[in-house]
Amino acid sequence: MTTQPVSTRKYEYSHTVGIDDFSGRSFRYAVDLALGQGGVLYVLQRGVAMQRNLGVKICSVDEEYLGEFGVYGTGQGEWTWPAGIATDSQERVYVSDEWNQRISVFDSKGVFLKEWGEFGAGPGQMNRPSGLAFDPQGHVLIVDTLNHRIQRFTKDGEYIDGWGGYGEGPGRFNMPWGIAVSSDGEVFVSDWRNDRVQKFGSGGQFIGEWGHSGKGQGEFDRPVGIAVDQSGDVYVVDSHNHRIQIFDGDGGYLAQLTGDSTMSTWGEQLMAANPLMVEQRRVAKDLDREKGFWNPRGICVDDQGRIIVVDSGRGRLQVYRKLHDIETAKSGAKG
Repeated sequence: MTTQPVSTRKYEYSHTVGIDDFSGRSFRYAVDLALGQGGVLYVLQRGVAMQRNLGVKICSVDEEYLGEFGVYGTGQGEWTWPAGIATDSQERVYVSDEWNQRISVFDSKGVFLKEWGEFGAGPGQMNRPSGLAFDPQGHVLIVDTLNHRIQRFTKDGEYIDGWGGYGEGPGRFNMPWGIAVSSDGEVFVSDWRNDRVQKFGSGGQFIGEWGHSGKGQGEFDRPVGIAVDQSGDVYVVDSHNHRIQIFDGDGGYLAQLTGDSTMSTWGEQLMAANPLMVEQRRVAKDLDREKGFWNPRGICVDDQGRIIVVDSGRGRLQVYRKLHDIETAKSGAKG
């Protein structure tokens, strides 16, 4: 199925990766993902409290399962409420932990390297860190959610600068969550409780904003994950509206994706091994509802223009392709 936007862009559903299960080759309450080299994906899974099956599942866009790592706890290299994930130029994996108030760093195989962070409101301290992104200089930007600000650190955790503060005005935040950085260093933040996206220059200077609460085009109900593609289009996970909204870099509305999922290879293999599941699906009513997103959380766009969505409520990733990229009149952001 091809989703037809109001602009000249077009997006085509490609395939689905994953199944929803409690352990092994599956996802359970996945919240974010990061890109590795050669189509590798690092999918951050928060898990469910009773099972504590949190961790990072490593797979490829082409559905190859490569492994996992992560341990529940408060000790060195352990997580309790993992929230955001990002990779640096050397494919080291950075994970934020809301409960432990820190950033943990691993190599591409999941070997623990280091961690930093402490609770507080001062420069370099954190209160529920969530989204992570790297700027063109290789510094890591961290969404410090309950301090309502963005902070910038070196890869080794040395504080550089930050901006924001609580509020509804330009450059202020109310529980921000997601963050993305364009190739030229512009910063986009999903301002969760203010139901908007804010755009900043590379140094944190306010440029513009768009969105407000609602269900219409350009409106949001708790935006979370956010990504920018190579041409500067912005993809926003509009979580409680169960959709992805796509904008140009100035906030002009382009399109939305609502989910087109088919069964993944992992799912087909599970069905083949469990004939009873096949029969249960045969008698089930209205399987079309499975196609749509349910509480999506994270998103990224790779260098091939593949849009990968963490469809959290259904324990899977949905993959789309951007077919056309033609410049259109820009409008939308308020400066």
